[in-house]
Amino acid sequence: MYSRKIVDKILHFIDTDDILLFYGARQTWKTSLMEYLRDNCISKRSIFLDLENPDNLENLNQWPSIFERYLKSYFNRNEDEKIVLFIDEIQYLDNPTSFLKYVHDHYRNIKIITSGSSTLEIRNKFKDSLAWRLLKFDIFPLSFEEFLIFKDRPELAKFVWNTLEQDFPIIEKELNFYYKEYITFWSYPKIALTNWEFEKKEYIKQLYESYIQKDIKDIWKIEDIQWFNKLISVLASQVWNLVNMTEISGKIWISLPTLKKRFALLENTFVIKTIYPYAGNIRWELIKTPKIFFIDSWIRNYAANDFSLNWALFENSFFCYVNNAYKSNHINFFRTKEKQEIDFILDDIPYELKLKYEWKWLLALSRFEEETGNKGKVITLDKWNQKGRESFYPREI
Repeated sequence: MYSRKIVDKILHFIDTDDILLFYGARQTWKTSLMEYLRDNCISKRSIFLDLENPDNLENLNQWPSIFERYLKSYFNRNEDEKIVLFIDEIQYLDNPTSFLKYVHDHYRNIKIITSGSSTLEIRNKFKDSLAWRLLKFDIFPLSFEEFLIFKDRPELAKFVWNTLEQDFPIIEKELNFYYKEYITFWSYPKIALTNWEFEKKEYIKQLYESYIQKDIKDIWKIEDIQWFNKLISVLASQVWNLVNMTEISGKIWISLPTLKKRFALLENTFVIKTIYPYAGNIRWELIKTPKIFFIDSWIRNYAANDFSLNWALFENSFFCYVNNAYKSNHINFFRTKEKQEIDFILDDIPYELKLKYEWKWLLALSRFEEETGNKGKVITLDKWNQKGRESFYPREI
């Protein structure tokens, strides 16, 4: 079974008394992550409960004091035995806060590691009383380095963060080949593990329909999903544009307050993320309107029925690359009211994206550097011309 980079961070808390919560979109390896920890990193006895199993859900939804009897009868556990309890899809519990708090406070020899697929569901059901008991870990789709490992190319993965010298054109060519596959079909583990385009597209279709069924219909009890398809389609067509809520509301025929609720739903089920303009110490008059990016580009590609390598895919994929690889604490963009723009500001450093960089003067980037002293970078998929500014592949940042 494949490991992931976040495992190193999680291992620091395996032996603490904290409850560990892994949350993220469906099919991002949360269940497999718990199985990996159980099989490779934990020496104590462990019990794994999947709450999509109705019997497990019914038993855990009963008063928590019944929980110990459940462990004794089903798993032959004695009271003094130290165990690790894995609970998959914790959001299905009627009251996960009460359950976790009770077990944590009354059974100190039970370590709880759990997962959830809807942060809005978790936020609605989890209360502040879990503070200082719960540690949360975002589980994103695969980073490019992890993607290469899942493709059984670990020897390439070690070059991901390095700028290659001219002596390695074959390695650079291979890295670029895999990166284009990575951003086109993106980074869900199951999709990464198949080499056939037809299979990739079918998995994407199934994943899209599963999200609608489980998150939109089952969890949020929304039967009319036409709004969802329309909204995703509109957003997919304008990934790099500023978000005009009034305009979108008119296009899909729903009220502005309802649209804002739908946006919150999409954000909290790991479909989109709102990125706000940079607000550092700059003398320019800046716009305040945000942008929307898809947390995984496959949704944009599927909704737009467009898997071609174009500007929309490139910009969204760069956001995903930075976001999913935990590369930046603060992701912003820069745009003035005079429409001078820098594509991304990552922790105060400016990044200008060019599908193919043919040297030219980049006014906004130069002025930003002069005012802040922060040197920017040009990110490209094709280093056609190395005159002027040095350019970088996304994997080199």
